Amino acid sequence: MARTRAGALLAAGVLVLGAGCSSGPSATPTISPGGAPPTAAASGPGPADDVVADDPAPAPSPTWDAAARAAALEHAGAVMTAFARPDLDEQAWWAELAPLLTLSAQDAYSAVDPAQVPPRQVTGEAVLVDETSAWLARVEVPTDVGTYRLLLVREDGTSPWLAEQITPPAALSKPAGQPPTAATTAQAATAQAATAQAATAQAATAEGQGP
Repeated sequence: MARTRAGALLAAGVLVLGAGCSSGPSATPTISPGGAPPTAAASGPGPADDVVADDPAPAPSPTWDAAARAAALEHAGAVMTAFARPDLDEQAWWAELAPLLTLSAQDAYSAVDPAQVPPRQVTGEAVLVDETSAWLARVEVPTDVGTYRLLLVREDGTSPWLAEQITPPAALSKPAGQPPTAATTAQAATAQAATAQAATAQAATAEGQGP
C-alpha cells in the first residue's frame, strides 16, 4: 500500500514538471489603457529646414565681339528674307516674320499687308553700319528695290537680337501730302520705342552692377 502511494506521488510530480517545460504559443503583449504603442526610432534625416534661395545673378551686359556681330548680321538677313515675301498670304507671311521681331514691333507690323511690301528678295550680304550702343545694332540689307535699314535690339548679353524697326529706302518714301503706309507708320512707332528700351536696359544693368 505504501509502495502504491509513493508511485502515485512520483507520477504526479512528473506531470507537473512536464507542464512547466511545455512551450505553448507566446502571449501577445497588452497595452495598458491610455498608453501608446511602442514606436520604432525614425530612420533617415528629418524634414529639411527652410532654405532661402539666393537671388539669381544679373544677366551679363552685352558687348560687341565677333559672335555678336555675326549674330546681328545673320538675324538682319533672316528678317529681310521673311519680310520680302509679298507672294505669301498674310497668315503664312506673319508666321515667318513675327518670331523675329520684338513685341512692340509685332504690334506695329501686324497690320502690314504683305501684298504691299515692295521687295521680293534679298540681293546681297547684310552690313553692320552702327554699333554705338551694345544694346542696339543698325544693319543695312540690300534688296531688289533698294537697301533697307534694320534696327535690332537685345535685352542683355545672353538674349538674341530681335528686329525693332524695318526702314525702307528713301526712294520708296511717300511724297509729302500723301498718307503714310502701314509699314511707314510702324517704323515711326517703333523707332522711339527702341531708343527707350535701350535706355531702360542700360539703366537696369547699371543698377544691378552697383555697389
